[in-house]
Amino acid sequence: MYYFPLTENQRRIQINALQLYEAWRDAERRLAGYDGSLIWKSSGGRQYLFKLTDRRGYGRSMGARTTETERVHAEFHAAKSRERGRVHDLRAQMAEQARFNRAALIGRVPNIVAQLLEGLRKSGFAANSLVVIGTNALYAYESMAGVFFAEAVTATTDVDLLWDTRSRLKLATADPLSLLGLLQSIDPSFERLAGQTFRAANSRGFMVDLIRQMPNPPWRKTPDSLGDAAEDLVATDIWNMKWLLSAPRLVQPVIAENGKMTLMPVVDPRAFAVFKRWLAASPERNPTKRPRDAAQADALLTVLREYLPQYPLDADALKMFPREVVERALSDVD
Repeated sequence: MYYFPLTENQRRIQINALQLYEAWRDAERRLAGYDGSLIWKSSGGRQYLFKLTDRRGYGRSMGARTTETERVHAEFHAAKSRERGRVHDLRAQMAEQARFNRAALIGRVPNIVAQLLEGLRKSGFAANSLVVIGTNALYAYESMAGVFFAEAVTATTDVDLLWDTRSRLKLATADPLSLLGLLQSIDPSFERLAGQTFRAANSRGFMVDLIRQMPNPPWRKTPDSLGDAAEDLVATDIWNMKWLLSAPRLVQPVIAENGKMTLMPVVDPRAFAVFKRWLAASPERNPTKRPRDAAQADALLTVLREYLPQYPLDADALKMFPREVVERALSDVD
C-alpha cells in the first residue's frame, strides 16, 4: 500500500491546523503593512509627521502637524497595536495547536527541513525562487490530499532545493549571509562537503543539496549561490531542470514532526510524478534509486486520481515536458 488515509480525528485536527495557520499568516501580512513607525519631528519651529522606514532613521515627511496628520498618527498606532495583539493571540493558539498536531501524529516533515523552510521564508526568499523537488515534496502533496504516504516511499536523509536563478534574488537578511550560514544557525554541525560544494551535511548525515538549471550555453555566467559568503553552497548544474522550472508552482502549509507549521514551495504534483517516472526509466539514474522513483510516481499518480481530481493528467498540464516523456510516463495510467 503506497498511502493511508487520515483518520477522521486526524483529518479534523489537520483542517483546524491549516485554517489557523492561514489566519496567522493573514495577521502577519496585515501587521507587515504597518512596518516602520510614525513619529513627530521638529524643524524650524514646527512639527512634522515623519514615516520611519528603517532602523537608521531613514524615511519621509508626511506633512506639518495638523488635525489631519494627528488623525493619521493616531490611527496608524492604534491599528498597529491592534494587529500586533492579533498576531500575538494567534501565535499562542498556534503553539497550542502544535501540541494537538503532535498528539494526533500528523506532523510529517522532518524538523530540520521545516526549520530550513521557515528560515528561508523569513529571509524573504520567495516561493518563486526556490522549490523542494526531492522526496520531501511528497509531504506537501499528502497534505493537499489528506493522506499519509507509506514510509518506504518518503524515507530520505536529504532535501533537494531547486533554485530558479532567473529571479535574480538573493538572501535578503544580513544574518545569515548564506544558505550554509542559515543551515549552521539551525544545526552548527552542518558543513559543506569537500569536492561537493553544492551539498552540506550535518553530524547525523542529513544532507541539503542546492540545484540549478544548467546555463545555456554551459559557460554562461549566472548566479550559483544564494548569498555572498565565499564558503556558501554552490549550486550544481542539471540539464533538465528546465522541465520543473516551467511547471506551475504552489506553496503548501505543512506540519513538522514537532507539530509546528511552515510553508513548502513545490512544483505541480503532476509534473513531479511525470519527472519521477522519467527518472525511474533513465539510464542516467543510479539503478538503486530507480525502484523508489517508480514507487513515488505510482503513489502520487494514485493519490491524484483518487483525492485530487482538480489536477487532471492532460496534455496542457504537462506541456513543459517533451511529448515522448509524457506519453511514456502515462502509458499505463488509467
